[in-house]
Amino acid sequence: MISDGEEISRNERIRRVGLLCVHFVRNLAFYRAGMENGVLLKINPFWRAANFNFFDQAILDWCKIFADKKGKHYWKKIANNHSEFQACLFESINMTSEEFESYADELRKSRDKFIAHLDSERSDYRPYMDTAYECTEYYYQYLFEHENIDNCLSGFPSDLKSFYHKCYQLAEVEYKT
Repeated sequence: MISDGEEISRNERIRRVGLLCVHFVRNLAFYRAGMENGVLLKINPFWRAANFNFFDQAILDWCKIFADKKGKHYWKKIANNHSEFQACLFESINMTSEEFESYADELRKSRDKFIAHLDSERSDYRPYMDTAYECTEYYYQYLFEHENIDNCLSGFPSDLKSFYHKCYQLAEVEYKT
């Protein structure tokens, strides 16, 4: 068990970032499976809360990796070659640095104004999540190819896209029963 203030190893940090990627994808798939054309498939209080909690957790996990620059799981604290990683990420998601920062601000807004603090805005804000998924998929693959030197990601899904589809199908069954 790790106590407060105790530093964890680089391999454990990489493993935790991999876990955040997996959790992000799972929660996004579970959220999306419960929606059809922007409308909840089940609207009773349990399913409404569960569905939106999946979305909220996906936002929180993504922000830990890509938006929380001071956080322990921020990509710059893991990727060894920042400029190469960033250039390839931006190419992968077809964005400039400025466009990415603006997008990250949207997710931070959702996290800060609604999920974490419930500020005084009158309506919830649900950002477009395809780019967040693409970022996470790219980063996860990067972890396997460049940072998994000691095989610290053993036991993790090897393909995040397949994992997403499995999670989506699992949730789809639950929402339709």
